[in-house]
Amino acid sequence: MANKSKKEAVVNTRADLTEHIEAFLKAGGKVQQIPSGVSGQTSTSGPRQIVLSHKTSS
Repeated sequence: MANKSKKEAVVNTRADLTEHIEAFLKAGGKVQQIPSGVSGQTSTSGPRQIVLSHKTSS
């Protein structure tokens, strides 16, 4: 893909995506319309802070 222009890459990506979607639908897959604002996050419990390092006492 190094020799291809960005435009060619986008066209190829779109074509690949179209093929994948068609195969998915042909295999019986269904597309769901998800309302705006709905999250895929299933759990809201658990730690919210990221620990970058643990200081240990020696």
